[in-house]
Amino acid sequence: MDLPAVSQVLSKINEFSRIDASKSGETIKYALTKLLSDWWQVLDVAEQATDDELFFLNISRATLSECFALTLVKDFYDTDHDFTRYVLRFCLQLLTDYVNVFVDQNSTFFVSNICLIMLISSTITSSLSCEDIDLFTENEVQILDAMRQYVDKDLTHDSLTDGILSFIWNLTDNTMLVPLFLKTGYAKSIIDWTRTCRKKFREDKQIAMLSILVNILRHDDGIDEFKKFDTMNAIANVPNESDQFVQRSMIDILLNDVQHMPFDSTKILDELFRSIINASKDSKYRSDGAHISELLTVLTKLLYNDKILDEFLCKTRIEPLMTTDRIIEFFISILTKFYPNVSLKNNPLNNFTCVLLFNVVWRISRHEEYRSMIPTDETLMSIVKSAAKNEKISNDSFMPRTMKSMQEAAMEIQTVLFDKS
Repeated sequence: MDLPAVSQVLSKINEFSRIDASKSGETIKYALTKLLSDWWQVLDVAEQATDDELFFLNISRATLSECFALTLVKDFYDTDHDFTRYVLRFCLQLLTDYVNVFVDQNSTFFVSNICLIMLISSTITSSLSCEDIDLFTENEVQILDAMRQYVDKDLTHDSLTDGILSFIWNLTDNTMLVPLFLKTGYAKSIIDWTRTCRKKFREDKQIAMLSILVNILRHDDGIDEFKKFDTMNAIANVPNESDQFVQRSMIDILLNDVQHMPFDSTKILDELFRSIINASKDSKYRSDGAHISELLTVLTKLLYNDKILDEFLCKTRIEPLMTTDRIIEFFISILTKFYPNVSLKNNPLNNFTCVLLFNVVWRISRHEEYRSMIPTDETLMSIVKSAAKNEKISNDSFMPRTMKSMQEAAMEIQTVLFDKS
């Protein structure tokens, strides 16, 4: 490799080595996009670089990592949609161009760089809107398939497998992306990985299998696929820790008919509600890593069983104790917080959370003994009537087939609570 070529690439990267939080937002955004656009050259020159040259190219990766960290601190991905798409498009193209990393044996240098690109792209997918599914084409399907096959074959607990599992974990958290994984055979592979996780993965990644399963089972297609396998028997191979009760119960509930739950629901109702309350107070609406929509998905399904709904509203035992009317008021308060942000251009998790909350309120409103406890004020009436007319958002938001759409639930609530008042 001609040394000046490496020097030229390093010079481009080092221009941004002193970017820090004191710089303007536009300067930081420009730095990241310029670094990503130049990263092809970093990988190209590395293919024939000497060990000394690779050493300096490897150090330069810290510049990209630190610049990305700054964009996270500045919260650009939740406030600048175009920037988010721009960065993700660059990352996905890099993964496409270097998909052979998942096929052939590669140097530590290439693996480290691809792991960083996977980290960047998977981290920002949480900020995608419903309309951003267009970023995921047949090329991305091929990337996912190559990743799956790599993990299938790997038994060395290597860093690329770790990076791939983190990538899968983050992407499946976005429900609209779940069909891409199912399309490429992930259901069978995930069952196989879960069964052999103690030998196949490092300890922290063994436990990650539960989170990946919960993410995929939030989608009806995921439930259909995993019902083909003995999923509960497979997760018995994941090391059992005291804080996994909710996750394991969520998997069981999502896979089973709500009218024939194979266990006592009392404990899981209390734990779910406690986690939902904690998530509602968090700036990212998460509790122990789980988004409030994950927890609400399971609770909402349970509340479609009238006996469980009564048990939840009348016998909840979390501290401090909450009366039935306080529990109902809690869900109304979350709905009034989330609904103003419903939009096709916003994070689909927000829209999905609203779908679930409307279902919870609708289920409660069907019972005369609880209906009078729902506060029928102007705020709730305005939200319900707006959602009842919002066919576009309702049809384009993901929802489980066992539940009503946002519009359907709102129309039912409007009929019961407001049209008769």
